[in-house]
Amino acid sequence: KALIESVFRENPDDLEFLGKFVDKTLIGNLEMTRDNRFERVSYTEAVEILQKSGKKWEFPVSWGTDLQSEHERFLTEEHFKKPVMLTAYPKEIKAFYMFQNDDGKTVGAMDVLVPGIGEIIGGSQREHRLDRLEARLVADGMHLEDYAWYLDLNRYGAVPHAGFGLGFERAVMFCTGMSNIRDVIPFPRSPGQAHF
Repeated sequence: KALIESVFRENPDDLEFLGKFVDKTLIGNLEMTRDNRFERVSYTEAVEILQKSGKKWEFPVSWGTDLQSEHERFLTEEHFKKPVMLTAYPKEIKAFYMFQNDDGKTVGAMDVLVPGIGEIIGGSQREHRLDRLEARLVADGMHLEDYAWYLDLNRYGAVPHAGFGLGFERAVMFCTGMSNIRDVIPFPRSPGQAHF
């Protein structure tokens, strides 16, 4: 929301141009995103919504499968008609270092989905409890010796912490109304053109 507000404040002429020539719904979409609370649903609730939608999916939906772009866009564009924060993903489809929720089935992970794009932010609380971290590594078939350095970080003073990643190009796409990510890459690359 702060990013969108700064775009309105710092670049009103650019927004007017993009809203006129690129995407006529741009300004309304950005205002809606800025001015409204994002819908918050768990992964489990999202799967139930998708299964009850009556739509025929290219990638069938079941609990424990990763959501695809078609699912994310349905949630944001058709069902909720606004950005969505998905939480509590199944631990089997997320990385070993994500915080294990008390239910034993999900982890403290989240994604922010926006209309027209899908996932724009992904993040999680990191597992700081050494016993749970070791158990997860073993359950996933990984060798503790290979992760000794990481386990030591948690053995000697870890505190609850989290992190997230914002897809820069996706954020630019959303704020400009561009439909192709190649049009917003700040440093374009193409095969055969990376001269060293």
